Amino acid sequence: MIHFSKKRFLVVDDFSEFRSSIRGILRLLAVQHIDTAANGNEVLELCRRNRYDVILHDYNLGEGLNGQQVLEQLHAEQLLSPHCIFIMVTAENTQAMVLAALECEPDDYLTKPFNKVTLQTRLERLIRRKQVLAPVLNAQEAGDQLAVLQACQAIEEKEPRHAALCLRHMATALEELGRYQELEQLLEKQARSRPTGWNLQALARLWLRQGRLDQVTRLLSAAVRQFPMMPELRDMQAELAALQNDLPATLDALQEAVTLSPNTLRRQIKLASQAWLNDDISKAQHALRQCWEVGRHSVIFDPELLWQLASILARVTTANKLPDEAQQWLAIIEKNYRQALEIQPAAALLRSEEQRRKQTSPADLTALLSALEENQHSYAAITLIQMGDWLTLLGAQAAAQALWQFCAQRHAGTAGVLEQISNRLPSLDLQPLQQAVSLSRQAAALHYQEQRDEAQALFSQALQQAPQLIELNIAAARLYQEQLLQQQSGADQRLDECLQRIVKLSKIAPDSVDFMRMQSSLELSPW
Repeated sequence: MIHFSKKRFLVVDDFSEFRSSIRGILRLLAVQHIDTAANGNEVLELCRRNRYDVILHDYNLGEGLNGQQVLEQLHAEQLLSPHCIFIMVTAENTQAMVLAALECEPDDYLTKPFNKVTLQTRLERLIRRKQVLAPVLNAQEAGDQLAVLQACQAIEEKEPRHAALCLRHMATALEELGRYQELEQLLEKQARSRPTGWNLQALARLWLRQGRLDQVTRLLSAAVRQFPMMPELRDMQAELAALQNDLPATLDALQEAVTLSPNTLRRQIKLASQAWLNDDISKAQHALRQCWEVGRHSVIFDPELLWQLASILARVTTANKLPDEAQQWLAIIEKNYRQALEIQPAAALLRSEEQRRKQTSPADLTALLSALEENQHSYAAITLIQMGDWLTLLGAQAAAQALWQFCAQRHAGTAGVLEQISNRLPSLDLQPLQQAVSLSRQAAALHYQEQRDEAQALFSQALQQAPQLIELNIAAARLYQEQLLQQQSGADQRLDECLQRIVKLSKIAPDSVDFMRMQSSLELSPW
């Protein structure tokens, strides 16, 4: 029997009547500890102070953070215990909202209205599941992946009917431990006996990292037929196409994913970037507007997206002033994001272009060029390319070329970037960068095939050719992070050198999450 009286609940809804209604139902279930919140900021503050057993969170909270964004930030700040049950609640059943909510992986999804019996049944099932998995979750919370595997094996031996509950935890632990052959066996066995969306996605990701592109192509085609409403599979098709340098296919796959689930900010960011690199300006503009519409309250959002939109809008016309919409986005940057110091020089660059169009006396660009160079590590690839375009119009050709070269050295692994830079700098020798990208991917494939010594040798060779390449440094850092966990000599120094070469990443860069995680693991390594 479940004793709800011992559980601490948090009920989140912007309507006080609904909060009161849920509180009343929970009182009938003998719940004694109930906190309530009306908006996302209150939730974050409460979760920073308290540890909850169950959170019942409405998806749509009106203006400000929605349920999806709150859950993202709770994960980002590590405020949710693995033991906590997070249930997303909503009165709306639109595909966009449901898929976006599910992508954040709450423990469950509940549609309004519901009664005491429905809520009690759902809670009892979820609490029993957490109770079964308690040893696994304890080990997970302690960051002990070996203990996670041992706990999963103990559950399988004691209660085989609960084995399915352990699969994802086992897969995550094996991946964290670098036991990729065992991971592949686990995923393939599950794919043959009882395929699920996450299982096929995980297997495709592993094969992609191992460089088995033909097998990934076939697997993803089958997976999409079997799970047509899973946008993450389209994301993987986009990643596969990008590795094959097929920009149109990359863009098509991302568009399909966005059509299914438009409320996921990172997907809209990827679509905007790939659309621009593929010269589909209207699609890039639409995706960037959507970034603001669906994601401006997200922890992931960055004003650099607004700068990209203003820049694209301004580039479309050569009128004697910036378009009104571009002016609007620039004004938002200057007013609302004064603390984002790296974006202010970018905004000043567009203001300089505005002065040029008005044929006013040109301002001295010395301070602006210095600020752009100082912050260049903080900008995404298409931002750097566009900045070079504006500097060219302002007569700062040498500074523009320096930005493009810097962008090539860092972002050569992003499909479409070298093509754009080659159009602007035909004299730039791209062969060393292309070779480094190829070596990096060969090394990463060897790493995920557990041929680590061979991988490390190739990474070293590639880093001599392209030391600033982000894709290369991130891939090598994954290997060195693994070595650090295994307490191999010199691993911390090699990892630190990779992170130091990257210096900084834009928040909207695809590798920014991995970059931050690796920095954290390095900081914690002495302890």
